[in-house]
Amino acid sequence: MAKIMIDSFVILTNQISRYIIPFLLVLIPFYGLFFKKVKVYESFVEGAKDGFTIAVRIIPYLVAILVAIGMFRASGALEMLLLFLTPFLNIVGFPPENLPLAMMRPLSGSGSLGLLTDLIDQHGQDSLISKIGATMYGSTETTFYVLAVYFGSVGIRKSRHALLAGLLADLAGIIGAVFFCQILFGNPIVSNQNDNDEIVNIQELDPSIIVDLKYSTQDNFLGKDIYGELDSCYLRKTPAAMLVSASKSLQELNPDLRLLVYDGLRPRSIQKKLWNALDTIPETERTKFVADPIKGSIHNYGAAIDLTLAYKNGMELDMGTKYDYFGALAFPIYEDSLLNLGKLSKEQVENRRILRKVMQKAGFSILNSEWWHFNAFSYDETKNKYQIVE
Repeated sequence: MAKIMIDSFVILTNQISRYIIPFLLVLIPFYGLFFKKVKVYESFVEGAKDGFTIAVRIIPYLVAILVAIGMFRASGALEMLLLFLTPFLNIVGFPPENLPLAMMRPLSGSGSLGLLTDLIDQHGQDSLISKIGATMYGSTETTFYVLAVYFGSVGIRKSRHALLAGLLADLAGIIGAVFFCQILFGNPIVSNQNDNDEIVNIQELDPSIIVDLKYSTQDNFLGKDIYGELDSCYLRKTPAAMLVSASKSLQELNPDLRLLVYDGLRPRSIQKKLWNALDTIPETERTKFVADPIKGSIHNYGAAIDLTLAYKNGMELDMGTKYDYFGALAFPIYEDSLLNLGKLSKEQVENRRILRKVMQKAGFSILNSEWWHFNAFSYDETKNKYQIVE
């Protein structure tokens, strides 16, 4: 009974919304002309004249704010800030991919709309990241734009508490968007399963997934085989189920494509070898590429995966760099800038976006310095769930 009432209400609302705007366009002039005795056309023309005058008056404010936004986006400062804040954002459960939108929203409506469109294109309209972005966009305001343009148009110079109040309201909208979307749209694969310490072979769950363990070959940055005879990839049970979900999403998107896995569960003894191999890089910089084995990597717990896209025959798609490339070309957060500079092609960036789209839809999060790396959980969540594999 309740469902019938809800469906009826939705149908009625849709019918009303279809005609409400034409109705108002007719009703308002009719009411003004016949009930208020207002000369509607003359008032409209007079208002248009005032609007043109105001438009000319706000040009300096508009130019200033748009130039500032353009400089900020083109300078690379946004990418650098994102790279710096990502570890903290992962701890508090704020998707780093939503940070540029959160920062742009108080500055520019068109700029933030462009970022939201990019999020939807990259991650899909049903992804948690896109839903957070859409909610964030709808629950915040272009505070700086309003103060610069609208206040400037009417000559208000002392905004008093308007800036602080506006930014606090934006912050509340941003936090609320993340919090409620995490509750309402959080990853169902994780929440609906009883997690345990079981380690599984991913190809036993999904034989269509291709495995090419790079550390079982000499085709890695060490140039030597460190896994020996191991030729299967293992993960904890829940991350493995998430990977299977990503594999299905990929094949629904393009039946000719497959996930090709480079590495999964990695014992801490192997992590030490990788760490020591980069001893020419300062430890503070080394952690961008390899986790400190003292602390342990999410790989060491069996909750991280390194992978790419390939055709059914195993031929890999072009991602712009090889696996374990230590440099800016591998950083997802720099892709737009690298594309503009001609360092990456549209095809390479699009291939990376397809990989991210299916992995994030399954609940994985990205690493901003490696296009191939995905985590099932944050480090703290992983540490609480599992024991490290030595």
